[in-house]
Amino acid sequence: MERFAIRPEIWFGPGALAALERLAGKRVLLVTDGFLSSSGLVKRAAERLTGPVEIFDRVEPDPSLKLVAEGVAALEGFGPDAVVAFGGGSPMDCAKAMCWFSKRRPPLWCIPTTAGTGSEVTAFAVLTDTERGVKYPLVEEGLLPETAILDPTLLEGVPPKVTADTGMDVLTHAAEGFVAKGSSPFSDALAERAFALAYARLPAAFAGDLGAKGDMLLASCMAGMAFNAAGLGVCHAMAHALGGRFHLPHGRLNAVLLPSVVLRNAGDRRAAARYAALAKACGLAGTPRALSAALARLRAALDLPDRLPVEPEELRAALDDLAAAALADGCMAANPIPLTAAEVKDLLAQAEGLGGRP
Repeated sequence: MERFAIRPEIWFGPGALAALERLAGKRVLLVTDGFLSSSGLVKRAAERLTGPVEIFDRVEPDPSLKLVAEGVAALEGFGPDAVVAFGGGSPMDCAKAMCWFSKRRPPLWCIPTTAGTGSEVTAFAVLTDTERGVKYPLVEEGLLPETAILDPTLLEGVPPKVTADTGMDVLTHAAEGFVAKGSSPFSDALAERAFALAYARLPAAFAGDLGAKGDMLLASCMAGMAFNAAGLGVCHAMAHALGGRFHLPHGRLNAVLLPSVVLRNAGDRRAAARYAALAKACGLAGTPRALSAALARLRAALDLPDRLPVEPEELRAALDDLAAAALADGCMAANPIPLTAAEVKDLLAQAEGLGGRP
């Protein structure tokens, strides 16, 4: 017997911020970062709220355990009826952890302002132990938001580089979710549609087309629903390890790693057939190699690097620790094939252009 649950409630389309009016009169803690707080975008959300509002805008990229503790203290002090996360993956992940670790457990509403993480519909939150340089993916059904609001007009000012990074994260979520061990007919439908839509629309979104950015927001949400049910894999496990160690953008790491991961996982017959299906859905030749090559071409078209922006000597020195962290990462369990430490190190070495297995 298998299970597929659908949550949260999703409001989408231009003007979707109006859904916040359902919180009329309630005490709301709005969690965001300093840039969004000062940009005027947060004001668009706050003015929809008629009750007392407090803004926690200290969120930084890759939220730390210390930051979450500060957020929990702010939450407990204000006593909100609901928490609204506004921003990219970092504010949403931070707000999830704040709600989960607080005694109040208030309902969480998420409003993404980038099209990438899908965090608004997942039971995942990634936190960073800054002292150890390790990222921890938390997976707990209680982290699921109650409501997600997808308003494409919030993405209008997102710069091309961020669109590229987050867009490749969408493709990685969809690809890994489609081949993951936990996939089902329901997650497959979401993952395949998300991948094809993102592959088709990411170049236009990168060029600034607002309609394409809106499609990427939908693709991100669908990919999030898919991997939340199916799991992810070695690409995300390695990206978490690298991000914790070298503090590099998550989506950019996935962009570098994914083409090689596709070829490695394609050694499994089931995974190879699924990668072929994704390739066909994008109008490509139906092979894993065609999919890998297309992802590399797209990466180049988005001005993303084809190698890790890490000095080779630094990477070689860290390979053992990185492989151990990736193998211990919760995402690894859903990868379609088991991998050894040597195989993970080989994938990392390929991403730096170091050649074969070190």
